[in-house]
Amino acid sequence: MKSYTKALMGALVMAVAASVVLSAQASVTLTLRSGDTMGVTLVDLKAGGFEVEVRGASRMIPKDQVAMVDFGGNVTVRQSWFNDMTAVDHLVVFKNGDTLLTEWTDVGGTSPLILRFRGEREIPSTDVARIYLVRPGGNVTRNDRTPASGGAQSDGSIAVMAADPWTDSGITVRTGDYLRFDVSRDIRFGEGDDDISTADGNVAGRARSGILRRVPVASLPVGGLIGKVGTGGQPFSIGSAPQAIRMPANGRLMLGINDLTFNDNAGWFRVVVTRGR
Repeated sequence: MKSYTKALMGALVMAVAASVVLSAQASVTLTLRSGDTMGVTLVDLKAGGFEVEVRGASRMIPKDQVAMVDFGGNVTVRQSWFNDMTAVDHLVVFKNGDTLLTEWTDVGGTSPLILRFRGEREIPSTDVARIYLVRPGGNVTRNDRTPASGGAQSDGSIAVMAADPWTDSGITVRTGDYLRFDVSRDIRFGEGDDDISTADGNVAGRARSGILRRVPVASLPVGGLIGKVGTGGQPFSIGSAPQAIRMPANGRLMLGINDLTFNDNAGWFRVVVTRGR
């Protein structure tokens, strides 16, 4: 009886320990300096970089390859937040809209993860929306190979060229279909220093300019990723929203840039589309 009790207690201890290990992680989206994005499970931050899990497999990603870590949360980013960033400072954006410039040094805790920063400051991961390791636009790759043309690529992605108002995705949809969009890279929609846009649009405040009233989707800042079904369909916002988007009509899915003029645009969005909620 005693040996049975000891065995049972041992099993319980192992189960509790396993649950603690499994809970010491968080689902995040990494934006790499190359412009690519990855949905991963964040486990730890070590000297060698970020320890993550991708489809159950452990992987290390060097810290200097990561531009931003997105913990979730709908926060409108302001360009002025990055003015005082240095080579060692990271920008922490909280879900309530507050910000903090400091150095992200470690990850610990269980559930939620505890993010540790310079000076031994500790913040629960559930309070954080994003952490920028470099300024937006600093992850634009200018010398990598640009697709010969927009549209479906050999790796299954879709290249949405910034200089083209609309790109045929090659995907036919029906009313009520749900699609998810995984978007990486930044684009330029002008020649100014701040004319850089992610899929969510320009972060430098151009959303408040007069151009916003005339772009195809007024609710999305200039330069963001938009879509429509068919050549005459009503444009809708895509951005980097994690939730699936319901298709409004039958026809060919077109992807485009939320802008009015395209002759001064450069770069491209890499878009991976999957069906289902």
